[in-house]
Amino acid sequence: MINEELQQFYQEITSILENSQFQLSTPLLGFGGCFDLVAKKQNLLLLIKIVLNIDSLREEQTFELRKLSIMLEGFPLIVGKRIRNNVDIEDGVVYTRYEIPAVSVATLHNLLINHLPPLIYACRGGFKVKFDGALLKEKRLAKNYSMGNLAQEIGVSKRTIYEYEHGTVDVSLETALKIEEILDEPLTIAINLFEDMKRIGSLTTPTSLNNRPKSDIEREVKEHFDTLGLTDQLWTKKIPIRVLARCLDTEKGDKSTTTVTGISEEPTKEDVVKKVRVTYNISKIAEVDPLLIIGSSDTPNKLNVDGVPILSIDELLKKKKKSKKTA
Repeated sequence: MINEELQQFYQEITSILENSQFQLSTPLLGFGGCFDLVAKKQNLLLLIKIVLNIDSLREEQTFELRKLSIMLEGFPLIVGKRIRNNVDIEDGVVYTRYEIPAVSVATLHNLLINHLPPLIYACRGGFKVKFDGALLKEKRLAKNYSMGNLAQEIGVSKRTIYEYEHGTVDVSLETALKIEEILDEPLTIAINLFEDMKRIGSLTTPTSLNNRPKSDIEREVKEHFDTLGLTDQLWTKKIPIRVLARCLDTEKGDKSTTTVTGISEEPTKEDVVKKVRVTYNISKIAEVDPLLIIGSSDTPNKLNVDGVPILSIDELLKKKKKSKKTA
């Protein structure tokens, strides 16, 4: 059962995205996976996790979201309402959880609808902004302030002003407001949220993450993908896409990526239909190849539902043997 507050929050977010002409996937609220929504507009692909409290996210969830974003060449984004102790997220501020940016719905609205990017980011030391160092120096000299004079007036060291002007440190929000008031000039640089999302750092698999293939069917699927050269794989925990696999051989120019869902010994019709819809919808938006593998051999050969090929494990084994012979 989806929390009513979360459902309403989701509707606010989808309304913003729709009004911004984004194409949206089937919602995954209630699955408890690493993302809840895929949104695409032209070349911009967003994988969005929607939470009421951004500190409720687990490390393994964010690892999956970051890895998935890299594999799909998209951007991870968290949209939330609160942080720890149920304190509301400040509008116009970018927070970070496990290197993924997190914003409020109002910040998202201003960015996508009003084209007003956020200016402030949250860190352990409080709220900070990025300054245009060259402009700061220009305006300081125009107002006949030496570094020492300006430093004394705002209560920092001369060295700190030097670092502001050379862009080696960012400025606290309180100090930024003082400097802008003294120099009578806006100096804050807007945060390029999508550019920042590219710099999500190296991926280290959390020790708590254990989503390797568990059943005989899943191990057969992994071996099949390995045989095909799709060796870069993400085995997820809860979302309908059980595994995402792609080829890392850049010389071949092969960007083929396959999503696999519903790897199950005894799939029910309801389960298959639900996962087919989700897989098709997500794969269409992310422009990847959908595939559903089931444990039953009763599936008619070459069955294709809503553009999603469905293979039984027996059919997959035949394909795997054929791939080995031609390799």
